[in-house]
Amino acid sequence: MDNFPERLVFVDDEQDLREMVRATIEDAGYKGAFAACGSGEELLSRIRVLQPELILLDLKMPGMDGPDVMAALHAHPDATGTPIVLCTGSLKLEMVELYRPLGVVGVIHKPLDLDNLMSNIQELWAAYCEQNDEQDTE
Repeated sequence: MDNFPERLVFVDDEQDLREMVRATIEDAGYKGAFAACGSGEELLSRIRVLQPELILLDLKMPGMDGPDVMAALHAHPDATGTPIVLCTGSLKLEMVELYRPLGVVGVIHKPLDLDNLMSNIQELWAAYCEQNDEQDTE
């Protein structure tokens, strides 16, 4: 798949949703490395091995919630600068701007539209890459 991250990680505490997202991504023919984590703690413990190019992160989880995970990633030497897409049903646009300094590049709203998940990820990834290319040329 062109214009798609090579290493993608989905973090959500709902196992059924993790399995549905995995199946959706595999069925779409994704050739990169995909990993699913059930918690922010799991993501942080595996971050060095996973080396994600893009993280899809549930905002509301038990234990470490999305903001806690974002703050930990922002301070983690193996994850600094990794773009994050929040997956949530309760995010207001102002919150995206609030979390942008922690790496948030967009939102995919829940319940996830699995039919459009790949195109949503691709659009957000393309916008992120374009923005980074513009910053690199400044």
